[in-house]
Parts: sequence; C-alpha cells; structure tokens
Amino acid sequence: MASKNPTGKAILKASLELFRQDRQMIWLPVMATVTSLVAFALVTGPLVLVLGHNGFAVLVAVACGSMVATAATVIFNVALCFAATDRIEGRTPTVAGALGHAWTRKGVIFEWAILSAVVGTTIRALEQRLGLVGRLIGLAGGLAWAVATFMVIPVLAFENVGPIDAVKRSSSILKARFGTVARGGLRFGLLFAGLSIAALAVVVVGIAACGARLWVVGVPVAVLGFAALLGVGMYASAAGMYMRTILYRFATDQPIPDLGVDVSGAFRTR
Repeated sequence: MASKNPTGKAILKASLELFRQDRQMIWLPVMATVTSLVAFALVTGPLVLVLGHNGFAVLVAVACGSMVATAATVIFNVALCFAATDRIEGRTPTVAGALGHAWTRKGVIFEWAILSAVVGTTIRALEQRLGLVGRLIGLAGGLAWAVATFMVIPVLAFENVGPIDAVKRSSSILKARFGTVARGGLRFGLLFAGLSIAALAVVVVGIAACGARLWVVGVPVAVLGFAALLGVGMYASAAGMYMRTILYRFATDQPIPDLGVDVSGAFRTR
C-alpha cells in the first residue's frame, strides 16, 4: 500500500516511467485535439449563421461548440485513465480497448460537458459585461474551477456519480490529499512548462532567421520547433492522465503493485 507522504519527485518519476510502457497512447490526445477542433467548428459555425452575429448569439454558439468539444476531449482523457489502470493492474492496454471502456461512460461524460460549458460560458459572460471587475472575477473563478476539477477525469471514469457530485468528489480528494496532489501536479507542470518554453524558443529562433531572410535555416528550424511544441503538449496530456490516475488510486487507498516499474516503491516517505 502506498505511503501517506509521497514526494512530488516520486510521483513524477512513477507517472513518466509508467507511461513509457504505453507510448502508443499518445495517439489518444492527438485524436482528442483533432476531434474537439472539428466538433467545435461543425457546431459553432452553423449556429452563428443561424442565430446571427450579435454578442449573445455568438456566446450561445460558442457554448454549444464548447460542450461538444469538451465531451470529445473528456472521452479520450477517460480512455487514458482506463489505459493507466490496465497497466497498473498488470494488463497491457490498447487504444481501442481504452476507448471502448471510456465509451461506456459516455452518458456522465456528456452531462459533465454540459456543466463545464455552462460554467465556462458564465465566466466569459462576466468577463465581457463587467469590464475589469469581470476579468478579475473570471480569472479567480477559472482558477478555482480548475483546482476543484483537477481530479474529475478519474472520478468520471471510475465512480458512478453525476457531474456535480464528481466536482464535489474531486474537491474532497484534493482537500484530503492536497500536499500529495499539489507536489505531483507542480513537478509535472514545471517539467513540461520548461520543455514547452525550450521548444517555443526554437520556433522564435527560426522565425528570427526567416526575418533575416535566412530561409534555408529559418524555415526548418521553425518547423522543427513547432513540431516539438506539439509533441511536448501531446506527451504532457497523455502522461498527465497517467499521473492523475496514480494520484487518484493513491488518494482512494487502492493498491499500486510493482509492474516492472517501481510504482509502489516510488511512493515513500520523505
């Protein structure tokens, strides 16, 4: 059984080592990105044409598009949680199998997408209508929502609760294991933020070279940097769901056996 005080470094190491066994799962965030963008465009575009271009109509169209895009994204993220669980419990996950498990949760995922769209639309409406005060409220509200829902994806995957109860459950897990979750999330975020900044720097160097008309150097460098930036984002998304699954299992006192990766041993007291 996991220790009560795992370090952020141990959580990060366990998450990355576990995901390295399932690198093919990086296709799930790739498919999530493409599917959500297409879904958003297919819903938002026609609604804007039908409802008109005034502020309220655009807000409604964006809310509907966001709902569908969120549902698409969450299905793939839930699939990653099932893949991580398969690996932790000694099974070999597949993309198709993980998606099949996630599809069984489609009802609650769609309900969650509606709630998420309502919250997001409310925050955007406040930002638009209340000026600076609205932007401050929106910033605080968005941050509070992000924190409260940090563990929502594994809750949606593994617990039979509705969307509002999922938020409550996520918050309760966070409160009970705040230090553990915060250390793991912070370490993970800092690592991939650093990698993203490095990739962005390569893009900037490439653009600067193009600006100096060094096209032969600038274009390949910029393309390489952009590809690296996308790769870091996809890897962070997939490995991040593995991390949240590990944190969820730890927080709910579920066993994390040794699977060739010293996951259980990684959770040790500092």
